[in-house]
Amino acid sequence: MMRNILNSKYFYLVVSLFCAIYLFLNVSTPGMGSTRDSNQANTSNVNTSATMKMPLQVQADKGKYITGYPGKVSVNIEGSSALVTSTKNTQNFRVYINLTGLSNGKHKVKIQEKGLNRELTCSFKPSYVTVNIQTSSVAELPVEVEYNKDALADGYEVGKIKVSPDTAKVTGAKSEIKKIDRIVAKPLLPGGIKNTFDQEVLLQALDKEGHTLNVVLEPQTAKVTIPISLPSKEVTVNLKATGDNAGNVTLSSKTKKVTVYGSAKQIAAISSSIDIPVDVSDVSGDMRKTVNIINTLGSKIVDSDPEQISVDIKYTNNSTTTDSNNTNTITDSNNEDD
Repeated sequence: MMRNILNSKYFYLVVSLFCAIYLFLNVSTPGMGSTRDSNQANTSNVNTSATMKMPLQVQADKGKYITGYPGKVSVNIEGSSALVTSTKNTQNFRVYINLTGLSNGKHKVKIQEKGLNRELTCSFKPSYVTVNIQTSSVAELPVEVEYNKDALADGYEVGKIKVSPDTAKVTGAKSEIKKIDRIVAKPLLPGGIKNTFDQEVLLQALDKEGHTLNVVLEPQTAKVTIPISLPSKEVTVNLKATGDNAGNVTLSSKTKKVTVYGSAKQIAAISSSIDIPVDVSDVSGDMRKTVNIINTLGSKIVDSDPEQISVDIKYTNNSTTTDSNNTNTITDSNNEDD
């Protein structure tokens, strides 16, 4: 019987009817289709907005110097979500002010855009900017170096300072260029510095009062080299006995010359030789003493190389005993060998 029903034409008619009804409902009823495709279509058509920072470009006549405008402005765009997102990511339009044909002086101008999709609307913040238009001027001036001399360690001197490049190109309003007194690099030296100093330093255009001027410098920085050293001189050592036994001793040292260091003024005051006093008041026989040159010369120098020398003292008093006169052994009060 089941075979008869399946082979019946009425059975196929009923099945066909149900299939037709199902297809009709699936196509015509909302929500029965692809929910994902519907949501995507609806989302792309929804209006939205976005805000971004854009560089402000300037159109002006050649030979004009413009000041007063911001480097960037805030741009708000509104339109379909897909178009807003694409525009925000690519920023494929420009924002500008047109100063062509305007005379020197201050002007309030409207910010404009070019290249934005016509289906989008936009607004700027600020909408207007006030600019100052002046005749442009260009000059090339030498670079000077200014530094704090008090930062140098005591006695140290600065040699010939090098700056590279030694000139800078200055562009700005003609009125500002006329105010320039000097282009300076001001390196910051650490306190107590003793070695040559190298630094990349920002350049500044200053007027006579030391105020920074509103001009463009090219390059913006320069390398400054400041040689720092302690002046020196090689001198011969003259040993001078001092104290009660000064007439009873002879002095000698294997160190014949030393290098002394000091300020330029100190070094200039020292001749080709220096007297080194040796106190022999406590000497009663042959011995060796260590003399500190820096302590001995005091404020006459800052440093020496070597800092100290060994001095052999030979006692020559004839009134002493024969044993004392025949003493051949030299004792080192500091246990130091040359």
